[in-house]
Amino acid sequence: MPVTVPSDGILPLRGPAGDVSPRIRPRIQRLPTIDQWNATVQRQVTPTLNVTIGYVGNKGTHVFAGNGPAYNTNEAAIVGGTNLYACLDPGAVGNPSATQFKCTGTSFKPLGNIPTSFRRRLFLNGVPAFTYPNFPGITCCSDSPGDYFGNDADNKYNALQVKVEKRVSHGLQFLAHYTYSKAYFYDGGYFSVDKKFAWGPDDYNRNHVFVINTVYELPIGKGKTFMSGAGRVTDLLIGGWQVTNTLNYSGGLPFTPSIGECGQISDAGPCRPNATGTLKTGTSRDSAGNLLWFVPLPSGALGTVFSDTNLTGQDSCALARPTSGVFALPACGQIGNVRRNSYRGPRGFYSDMALSKTFAITERYRAQFRFDAYNVFNHPVLGFNGSQGNTCVDCGGDSGVINHIENNNSPGSPSGMRQLQFGVRFTF
Repeated sequence: MPVTVPSDGILPLRGPAGDVSPRIRPRIQRLPTIDQWNATVQRQVTPTLNVTIGYVGNKGTHVFAGNGPAYNTNEAAIVGGTNLYACLDPGAVGNPSATQFKCTGTSFKPLGNIPTSFRRRLFLNGVPAFTYPNFPGITCCSDSPGDYFGNDADNKYNALQVKVEKRVSHGLQFLAHYTYSKAYFYDGGYFSVDKKFAWGPDDYNRNHVFVINTVYELPIGKGKTFMSGAGRVTDLLIGGWQVTNTLNYSGGLPFTPSIGECGQISDAGPCRPNATGTLKTGTSRDSAGNLLWFVPLPSGALGTVFSDTNLTGQDSCALARPTSGVFALPACGQIGNVRRNSYRGPRGFYSDMALSKTFAITERYRAQFRFDAYNVFNHPVLGFNGSQGNTCVDCGGDSGVINHIENNNSPGSPSGMRQLQFGVRFTF
């Protein structure tokens, strides 16, 4: 529909109705590039067996931050003293409740000489709405100036790859791969404020992956190593059997621990604890029988800064920071020293198997019966990672609980429940 132009001839950034999300790009557009390199050594061990060892690396430049294509360029800074906003006792007397000491509403107060203008970099530093100084009557904006298509991030990948290949001999062949890799990239969250807090392992990188595919034709039946002189009837029963298997054993997907009391340290995320030790991960059961990946802290363990006394007017940021287990509440205006994706979820184990029997009806006609078993051991791949899991260490409820198997759990998928399949095929 036609757009009504204001009398001053200037259109607001978010459109006449304020419902348009602006898209922003840098003045100079740079194409994403990738540099790749590798070195490989191969050794023939036997006439049918060879081993290959290689190093593979690459680096992406001018790529998306996170999963792209854009990120917020106007996040609130909460690191290095750029947004030291404190939680104050709102002035309660008598027996204050814990909820009175959350950093909400007017309880924020800038500390020291840190100016309010450092809260956000753009649009008058985070003021929810304002009028352009040079354009009277035009109001803008929300906390974000829109999606910034920067293409200004990097990523890298380094891997040791080992391959063992056996060509067919005595009915056996296999191909085995092992990869030890590290894939790192910048997440879009907090990238515009301090890149080092957005840097970490790729969300989908399993740093250890072992895969082997095996095909074995059983050496039994006419012309084989065992019972090679079997008659036709006997060979129909014992000959022509073949077993195949594909097995994958992999490391877990990464995740970042979080805490439930962001309000005690800042008015914006990310929100991570300080680590005083290493969180122990691994499956266990709590008293209710829930399956855990880590034992969580008591609910709100890092959120109690005030005691049950009258602390009217005191600055919570000046009080000792709570600690529990291997974590502590960060200082006000700090993210926490736990790095992004610094922990790993449960390992992956997948195994598919097939058993087939070939019948030689005549020289021209053959039939094959096949039995396939997907996830033959019915082994669940537990879902606990950055996109699927209760990674908060002190939120109570489902903290640390594994509620699901890994995503992509439809029948026949690598992580789905066991599925059996039968089939018959004729060839001529």
